[in-house]
Amino acid sequence: MSGFIGTHRCKVDSKGRINVPASFRRHLGAEGGETFVLTRGIDSCLLLYAPEGWRQFQAKLQALPPGPRKRQVVRFYSSNSATLVLDKQGRVGLPREFLADYGIDQETLLVGALDYIEVWQPERFQTGLAEAPEALREMENLL
Repeated sequence: MSGFIGTHRCKVDSKGRINVPASFRRHLGAEGGETFVLTRGIDSCLLLYAPEGWRQFQAKLQALPPGPRKRQVVRFYSSNSATLVLDKQGRVGLPREFLADYGIDQETLLVGALDYIEVWQPERFQTGLAEAPEALREMENLL
């Protein structure tokens, strides 16, 4: 497990770059180097994976039952993903179209989700967080 935890508020600069917090960069590991993979999420947020987490996600995609639905899902993630390279200041540039589609403008929240990082527009995150108590009650017996 990568161990991405915590929430960090980040400014988005005029070039679409965000500073990845050091606590998140540490989980890239020696093998990961200086890269992340960004993909579109289904919960109104973007997903940022370290290389190992992305490989695990790809394995899950490849393990789906064969057929047209699998091809659609694989196509969705393959065509809506980008490799991001950290610069020397610990920043990554988020594609403009991704930012626009998720309503991210001058500020974003990076939310650790254990094996990946969620990239949220702050108000959308608060809206989704309001639904958490119900989900916690439904899932508490499984924890």
